[in-house]
Amino acid sequence: METKGSKKRRLDEGPSAANGLVTMEDVQRLIDREQASMRHQVDALAKANAALKTQVDELKLETEDLRRRCSVNARSVQVLTKDVKWTYSAPADIPRSHWLNQGHGDQYIAEMTKLVKGIKKITEKLRDGTVNDPTSIYLKSEVPLAHDDILLPHWSELSDAIQLREEGVPLTFAMMNVQVNGSVKDMLSQSLMLKCHRVELVRNRFNAQDGVDFAVQVLQSNPQILKFGFNNTIESEESADRLCRVILAHPNIQRLSLAGCCNEGASFGHSMLKTLVSSPAKKFVKLYLGGNHIRTNGCSILPDYIASNPPLEVLTLEYNHLVDNDLRMISIALKTNDRLVNLELRRNDYTAIGIMWLEVAVRGLRPIQTASGDSFLDQSFESAFDCNHTCRIRGTPESIFKELNMNCSLPLENKLRKLYDLIEMHSLRGDLVKELQRSVGGDLNSLMPFVLERIEAIHLRLQTPLRYSPLSILLGLLRDMPELLEKPKDDR
Repeated sequence: METKGSKKRRLDEGPSAANGLVTMEDVQRLIDREQASMRHQVDALAKANAALKTQVDELKLETEDLRRRCSVNARSVQVLTKDVKWTYSAPADIPRSHWLNQGHGDQYIAEMTKLVKGIKKITEKLRDGTVNDPTSIYLKSEVPLAHDDILLPHWSELSDAIQLREEGVPLTFAMMNVQVNGSVKDMLSQSLMLKCHRVELVRNRFNAQDGVDFAVQVLQSNPQILKFGFNNTIESEESADRLCRVILAHPNIQRLSLAGCCNEGASFGHSMLKTLVSSPAKKFVKLYLGGNHIRTNGCSILPDYIASNPPLEVLTLEYNHLVDNDLRMISIALKTNDRLVNLELRRNDYTAIGIMWLEVAVRGLRPIQTASGDSFLDQSFESAFDCNHTCRIRGTPESIFKELNMNCSLPLENKLRKLYDLIEMHSLRGDLVKELQRSVGGDLNSLMPFVLERIEAIHLRLQTPLRYSPLSILLGLLRDMPELLEKPKDDR
């Protein structure tokens, strides 16, 4: 028969079990053990829940994809049913008087005529269904063309033809200087579903929210898009944020252009920039944000993004309001970035000081603080080696910026070019020996054959001009180090 004492001993597994008593330490150990077991169960449940959530998200994506495909197929059936024996039914010629009565001139009429003919030609090619099926639909005009209801039959024909195009074949759709109204926007967004790999909407003068609505619809219905451009005025910060959020949620966009979206006086240009570069999951390769009147007001989010060395290869920020402090922070960021290949900074608000900061990054100038502000020393061999050799920078004035990694295409060649130019500069100054001694140290005489060999190798690789030949550098060294002509003591 089990006694009260034996029950205590079974509960107590600690050292006090020998006394047949349960202590508070024993109870605490039991509680700790149970809590650890419960934590383990909770962790297992959380892991299982995360796996189920992933499966649910994947099923949602598959369901959404199937929904799109069903919608596409249903509309295609409607088009085929309607057009059993298809012919281009929109009026071939629009009377010239129609445009003259609206006050349009010859160039406008010519561009509008070209647009109508272009729509007809593209539609017929799409309907033909042969190997000549176009992979690009470019609707461009040299002058802004306004929407006109007389064009609706042509837009309808084009929309139906796009609808019947096979999925999976890459299609570029671009409209420039061509305005469409809400009904055309809806037609095109439906017919473009699951068709586009590249979309560009440039200066389309959309009405109110039509532009952002069109962009959002096209993005959400084309998860395969790799390049997207929207260069139109956005009316509000809310609309801009909505578009940026949809872009970040898109699974495949690598090249993005949002240029000229923010008018002078609006402040959301920088908000767009912050939203786009704040997502670590989004891996842009090319990012075009020119003409958005971006003012950072000292915010470091852009240089922080550059310093993180993301996959970004091209960043264009021309026609904004970046100042010297922005370029200083970008300069520091470029020290840890070897992926950014092109940085466009023309037409911003920086001064000569900002340009010098960029030279710190890519030429190796050495900044120092003085009582009057920032000052810069010439590059040393060490600073030239340690600076950025990858990023080519374009700015204003171009005559200065052409030296910033613009001469060579490969980082190694950029580095060698800077080294050779530095050697030539010190040779002309007459202080090359002093600089080499400071940088190399040790017995410069014994190292000189190696130094001359490297100079010759760089010269041959870069094909430097004759005035920068190794011979001229050697003569300068002999002038400053006549002991190089002396025979070693062992040979005497």
